[in-house]
Formats: sequence, C-alpha cells, structure tokens
Amino acid sequence: MVDQQFREEGAHEALNQLIIQAVTDKPELAQLVSERQCQSLLLLACYYLNLDLDTSHDAIKCLIQAFPSALLGILDDRNFDQDIYILNARVIDARVPICIIARHTRQCALLPWIASNYPWILDGERCRPVALGLLETYARRGRSSCTASILKDFFEAYPRAFTQLYSDGNVLHKLLRQYTYDYRRIEPEVDLFKWVVEHCPNNYLFETDSNGYTLLHLACISLSKHKGPDSSEICKYLIDKFPASVRMFNDNRGDLPIHILQASCEYRLVREVVVSLLREYPESFNIRSRCRGWKNPPSTLPFPQIIKPYLGEEKELKEAIASLKDSTSSLTEAVTCTNDTLVRSASTIFDSWATSFINTTKDKLQLISKQLQDMCNEGRESDE
Repeated sequence: MVDQQFREEGAHEALNQLIIQAVTDKPELAQLVSERQCQSLLLLACYYLNLDLDTSHDAIKCLIQAFPSALLGILDDRNFDQDIYILNARVIDARVPICIIARHTRQCALLPWIASNYPWILDGERCRPVALGLLETYARRGRSSCTASILKDFFEAYPRAFTQLYSDGNVLHKLLRQYTYDYRRIEPEVDLFKWVVEHCPNNYLFETDSNGYTLLHLACISLSKHKGPDSSEICKYLIDKFPASVRMFNDNRGDLPIHILQASCEYRLVREVVVSLLREYPESFNIRSRCRGWKNPPSTLPFPQIIKPYLGEEKELKEAIASLKDSTSSLTEAVTCTNDTLVRSASTIFDSWATSFINTTKDKLQLISKQLQDMCNEGRESDE
C-alpha cells in the first residue's frame, strides 16, 4: 500500500482509486489491523494520503464508511510522528485517527462530514481533543486548509463542541488565544468570533481563562499585538455586549483592559478602542494597574489626556438629554390627569423647548464624536 511506486509524482490518485475500489469490493478490508504495529488501513491512510485531492478525501471517507470504529483506533508508540501534531496544554492521544484528521493541515476538511455522519464517535472520552485540534489547525490558516467555514460546519454538525472546556478556558478564549507552531499570535477573525458568541452559553462572556483574563482582556492583547481591524472590532463588540468587563481587573496581573493598550496609543485602531473604554468607564482614567511595576494610569499619557475633556462634555450632554426626557415624560403624564389649561399650556411650551434643546444637544454630540474620530485618525496604521 505504501510502496515507493505510490509515492512517485502522479501516482497518488491511482493509489486513492485502488483503495476505494478494493474497499468497495471487500468492505471487510477496512477492519484489518496489523498485529505487529496495530495499524489499520484508515490509520495508514491518515499518514500517507496527504495530498489535497478530492480522491484522497474520498479514499478516507470510503474507509470510514466501511468501518467507522477505526476512527478510534490506536497506533503503536513506535510510529508516533510528532511533526503531525501540536502538543499543547494537555497531552493529546495522537494515535487516534480522528485526532490525526483534526490536526492535519488538509484532512481537517473531513471533520464536518464525520461530525454529521458519525457524531457518536465524537462523544467518547478519547475524542475530547478533537475540537481543540481543529481550533489549533485553524490557527495555522494560511499554512493549512482549515478555514472559518470548516469550523462553522463542524460546530453546527456537532453543537456539543461549543460547550467543551479546555485547560485554559472555553472555546471563545481559544479563538482569542491562537498561536502557530512557533507560538506567534494569530489575529482572530471578527465574523467567526461573533458567530461563536451567538451559539455559546451566555455565561461564557463572563468567564475568565486560566490566567485570569476576560475575553476583553484577550481581545485587547490581540489588538496591542496586531493593531488590526478584526481585533479592534472584537474589542468594541465585547464592550457593547458585556460592558461590565471594562471594569474587571485581571485576577493574576491586576490589569484593566485599558492598561493593556496604553503602550499602543499611537495607533489609530487602538485609539478608537481606548475612546470606547474611557467612555464606558471614565473613572479608569486615574486608575493604576495593580501588576508588578505598578503601571501609571491612563491620565499620564498624551492621548487619554487630549480626549478626556471631550468625553467629559459628551457624558454631561448625554446625561442632560436623559434627564430632560425623563422630566418631559413625567410632565406629560401629570398633564393627562388635569384639565387646567394653564398647566397644559405650560407643558406644551416646555415640551417644545425640550425638543429644541435635545436636537441642538444631539448636534453637539455629533460634533464631539467627529472630533474624537479625527483625533483617532491622526494615529498610525498597523505596521503589519
């Protein structure tokens, strides 16, 4: 099966067709296991059918259909090939074919199909790392064929993967803490992140990872590294969806999210998030980080100093509008309970004045918003 003749250029497709034909004619072949090395045909196929060809995937599918339990097979320790795997926080059983497929740069595309047709395979204890393996293969996108679309298809076919927990957090933490083999951080994709948030339990937004970071902390770390639009949009999304996280210190280091971005305030996209953070938690302007070295508060940096008066005026104007709307509503309700023409006339005048004031104030708010955006636009673009 693995003779040199099949490794020559142009012979892979012939090998795939040979496997398909042989297993179609005799399905029991898929159940054969080498006694000496505990190698099933599926396990060998996972190792040697590495080309990104439709026929390669078809051959592996054919073997799985003939004997699905082979996905849980074991490879002898002597044949362990570490180059195929990423051994992360926990030791992964890399001898299981389905784990091999999840971590393979090309065969990972088969996982949604497996999840759709054989979900019971994924329920076993030996398959708990499968979703983790796929997430880590996705982190190597560009050097693997794993895309956001493949991840979505897998999670839709196997929803239990949304709630699987890992040693360093939940699936949202994993999406924001993506690394390549050489531990370079990869920027998360905003559309995929939002999609996963919509399908995860609500409490996942509140959870911290093993290092005490909230999702917003991790998004800010990504933004400080990449200064990219996806990280920036994820930060804004989390501030809007989970505003309480703006006030949460990291359990271990003692940082607020804004402290993570302080060193990068010369970048445009970072500045936009800093504006959102200070708008949501103005008191953080004077709060020091509690981490070792006691970082200075944002108030010591030029950009926060510049925008602080604008944010203060913006807050006062918004509070004035809210107060006026409450007063107008209360007065309108009171007027309905009286027939006094003088009171009704006064209410009408007040309502007219309030409407005019609110409209004028909204114009001022738009001007302040534009001024803040102009100050953000003066920042640098990403160096990447």
